[in-house]
Parts: sequence; structure tokens; C-alpha cells
Amino acid sequence: MEPICFGITKSTLKKMNKYYDSQMISNADEHILLNAQAIGCEIAVDDQLNATFTGQNAIHEAKRWNKKIAQRIEKAKNSDALCQVHHIGAAETGSADYIGPLCVVACYVPQEYVKTINDFGIDDVNALSNQEIIDYAKTIKGHIISSLLVLDNSHYNKMIKSGINQANIRSRLFNQSIVNVLQKAKTNVEFKVINQFVSPKTYFNYLKNEVIVVKDLMFETDADCKYAAVLAAEIISRYAYLQYFASMANSLKIPLERGSGTNVDQIVAQIANKYGEKILTKVVKQNFANTKRVKAILENN
Repeated sequence: MEPICFGITKSTLKKMNKYYDSQMISNADEHILLNAQAIGCEIAVDDQLNATFTGQNAIHEAKRWNKKIAQRIEKAKNSDALCQVHHIGAAETGSADYIGPLCVVACYVPQEYVKTINDFGIDDVNALSNQEIIDYAKTIKGHIISSLLVLDNSHYNKMIKSGINQANIRSRLFNQSIVNVLQKAKTNVEFKVINQFVSPKTYFNYLKNEVIVVKDLMFETDADCKYAAVLAAEIISRYAYLQYFASMANSLKIPLERGSGTNVDQIVAQIANKYGEKILTKVVKQNFANTKRVKAILENN
């Protein structure tokens, strides 16, 4: 991953020494005046007062000390410029579905492919048919860098029972998928966007115990309507979910439906009657209100 480098003043070096005081690491090079390790970033300042930031959070740390970098990022956020440059986007599928897994995807779209995705002319990903999702996913996957994380229901239910709520789970998966993509891309990516599902403060609070946290994120609702990387992530996560969903239906030998309506309750009750209630731990997200309704159906049978 390319480092970020720029000159600083003696006054800034003094401030950096104070700020990173508890994060200093030893360095035998006599030409290095400061060497620190922040979360996801290593910081070094040489005797010519050149500051170097390396790692997934390099931009996040660098903009603390360089107003031009910070201003450039803010300016791009408030314009359409970001829509045309390389960036990372993340999205998920399955969080609102009683049956099936949680699929989280982060994508890095290089600048030369941004226009191609925008030219698909997809105004509403929800309006796409399953076959269109499959076709677009197969077209996109060879031109981008992506990370897919699939959390099956067995592990999802264990996490919920341990006291971790769904938003917390999603935050962890989003963060890890973005970390994975940054490691694969091996380049500094200034702009990273996720489909917002909680406030930034809550999101980062959920990640306070994670080893690596990507902090320089943009949180936007309906981000797939504006950012090619989020749209790509949305499509690939839906494709992964459809594959998993089809495999489940084939294994259970029962037609399945998405969502969390009463029609889904009847299908789940049918599964429980056929295979026993214990199988539901592997099939559904048991913290949904559907679970009480399914139990009522089973009791009345």
C-alpha cells in the first residue's frame, strides 16, 4: 500500500509527539525523529521533517496533520467528484430476511471501471430480477476487488444469544470486509462509503475492541444510488445470498421465500414439522419476531 508523505513544521512535530506519546515504537534509525503505531497506521517523521503514514488508516491519520488533505476529502464528499474516482463501497443482504444468512460485501472499484458500472443505468437495485442480479454480478466480479463475508444462521444465533445485537454484528462484518479489500488493493483509497444502518458514533462504538478499524468512512443512506462501489457490493452480496438461499431450499426440499412476513412463518413451521425444531437454529434468525409466531403455529398443530 502506497504511503502518504508530506513535510511538516517543528511545531507540528511537537504536537505529534504529544498526541502519539503512548503509541511510540522503538527505532534504531538516528534519522527518525518520531515513530508511532496507531490503529491501522504506522507514522514516521525523519530529520528533514518529512512525515510518512502507512497502512489502512493512513488517510485518516494524515488528515489530522495536513489541512490540504482534509480539505480535499471534504470537497470531494460535497461534490460529484467522488462518483468518478476509485473508491471502496460496502453493503449487505439478508439482515431483513428471517430465512438465510447475512452476506456482507466490500468492493474496490478502480477508476477505469467506475463509468462502466454507472453506465449500467441501475436506478433501483430492488427492481432487478434474480437473473439480472446474477448476470450483473458475473459481469462485475472480474473487474473489481471484493471481499464477501457470509455469516450463517448457526453463528448468527450464537452471537445474538451472547448479547451481540444485529447492528453490532453488521458493523464488525462491514469493517472486516473493508479491511480485507484494502489489503488486496494495496493502494491508498481516500474514499470509502457504506450504506448507513446506524449512526457513525454507534458504528465505531461497536468496533472499539477490534484490532484494526477503518475509520475514514462516509455513511450515506441509499448509497448504492450514487456510488459505483456500493452498487457493486449490493449486487454481489445479493448474488451470494441467492446462491446460499437456493442451496438451502435444495437441501431442505422445500420452496423458500425471502422477507419476514406471515407467509415465511408458514414455511418455517413446515420445516420444523418435517425436520424438528432444532434445525431452525441453522435455518432462521431466531431473534426475529417471526420465531414467536412460528412457535404458536407449531403449538396449534
